[in-house]
Amino acid sequence: MLYVPSSNVYNKCYVIQNEDTIRAYSVVPNYNTNYTYRDYYIHSDYIYRDGQGQWNQYSTLPICLSSSEITHDDFYRQDFYKSLIIFIIFFIFIIYIPIKIIFRFFKKRRD
Repeated sequence: MLYVPSSNVYNKCYVIQNEDTIRAYSVVPNYNTNYTYRDYYIHSDYIYRDGQGQWNQYSTLPICLSSSEITHDDFYRQDFYKSLIIFIIFFIFIIYIPIKIIFRFFKKRRD
């Protein structure tokens, strides 16, 4: 499965440009058609760049990926491990350390 961020506009056709870029089109490829697209950079935390163009009679139309190869589930992101690391750090500082301090503060003293 290949993760692509969810979009209401750029969801008609997805094409792999290279190992780092997925292009999402706003329309299904067809001759003599204007289009807008969004390039998602996979290894750069899915930042994107928008553009536009036109397919004319001399253009080679892109071949869209099938919908079974595309997912919008965040679990499949290439940078998912970064989110897990941030979650663990937040857990330690927001939950674990305050609980340890509270337990230590209310701990019964033994004489």
